[in-house]
Amino acid sequence: MRTALSAYSEVPSAGKVGPPMLIVIAPADGRVIDTIPAHTPDTVRDTVDRLRDNSVLWRSLGVVGRIHWLYSFRNWLQDNRSGLATLLSLETGKPETEADAELALTLEALDHYRANAAEFLGGRMPQAALRPGAAMQLAVAHHSCAVVGVIGPWTYPLALAMFDALPALLAGAAVVVKPSSQTPLTLRAITAGWASTGAPAVFETVTGHDAGPAVLDHVDYVRFTGSAETGKVVALRAAARLIPCCLDLGGKSAAVVLADADLDKAAASIAFGGLANSGQNPNGIERVYVESAVYDAFLDKLVDEAAAFGPILGDDTAVGVMTSAKHIDVVRDQVRDALLKGATLRCGGTAAGHSFEPTVLADVDPTMSVLTQQTLGPVLPVVRVAAAGEAFELALRPPGPPCVSVWTSDIAVGARAVGRFAPAPVGVNDVSVHVARPAPY
Repeated sequence: MRTALSAYSEVPSAGKVGPPMLIVIAPADGRVIDTIPAHTPDTVRDTVDRLRDNSVLWRSLGVVGRIHWLYSFRNWLQDNRSGLATLLSLETGKPETEADAELALTLEALDHYRANAAEFLGGRMPQAALRPGAAMQLAVAHHSCAVVGVIGPWTYPLALAMFDALPALLAGAAVVVKPSSQTPLTLRAITAGWASTGAPAVFETVTGHDAGPAVLDHVDYVRFTGSAETGKVVALRAAARLIPCCLDLGGKSAAVVLADADLDKAAASIAFGGLANSGQNPNGIERVYVESAVYDAFLDKLVDEAAAFGPILGDDTAVGVMTSAKHIDVVRDQVRDALLKGATLRCGGTAAGHSFEPTVLADVDPTMSVLTQQTLGPVLPVVRVAAAGEAFELALRPPGPPCVSVWTSDIAVGARAVGRFAPAPVGVNDVSVHVARPAPY
């Protein structure tokens, strides 16, 4: 397997002959590891046309035939697991153990859909008649789109893209994945692995800045994971073609710590939920609301937990770095804005290379961008609130919480919080995270 890495730039090919090239750089040390072709709108169109032609055979195999090829693909993933984890670690800056955990998530998702595909795709007869005496039956059947486009993020580039690609493949669709230009290499290796199994040619990757819009212009259905700002563009472009799209958009997951909470457990768990993977979990905790009665005590415990994560030191390869150099500037600007507006830096706050220290900010208020914009970095802003009602109201403010973590010893309060924040997942006395480490294989 050919290896390659992250942070990127796109340049024209030498002498303007051939396609532009995407230079992929390792965030850990800045080395250029690989240079790959960037797809033009015309090559994306040709790819989608080819996939659409091939999807006819793929659908004709039926669910059992498609499961056969997914099983072969799973064997390839398992056989190449070590090399794929190394590649993912290189291009994202994650420790290899975390990269392997992301690969395990992909395997777990594949097993889930492979085991349940026949049931999920089976037709249903929900009711015999719409009203008494009506000679009518209502049936629900599932038909796949010819080509599904998956536009993925740089945060969990493998798992989040495959969560969308795998069910589409099993449903009978061909799939084209457009990964982030910062992290394109593992998915390119994945689709090459699919081809190497001899499976029908219904799974391909396109790369480059022009590839995303071109995917939207030619596929039949779009799955997008990323920022709300880009999501609006995706939705409008899909609407212009009258094709369906599904958006998994970023926000600011919140933690609420009430006065009766177990503060030690809350501090340890919230630190993990906000700082693990350098805070780059799309649904990781990005704001913390604490009742005034326990604010100071909780803050001290959280600072201790954050300090235990520690900055990157020497050659410690067990600690990851941030994937995007550009995004480090975003995190730095949010911290600077908070401090200029009166927040107190309790720990961290410094960037060095591709790393950013685990950071805790106290005395934070809603005028600060660290509370109103997605951070995707290892920063925990802590807000003092008078009571639970105020905390819940603030947590619901835009940009909205993808997930919520509520800490209380009152079961009734926890149950009410679940209903109040629906449909967002709510963890009561636990961190509600979107991407969790599965059991080892």
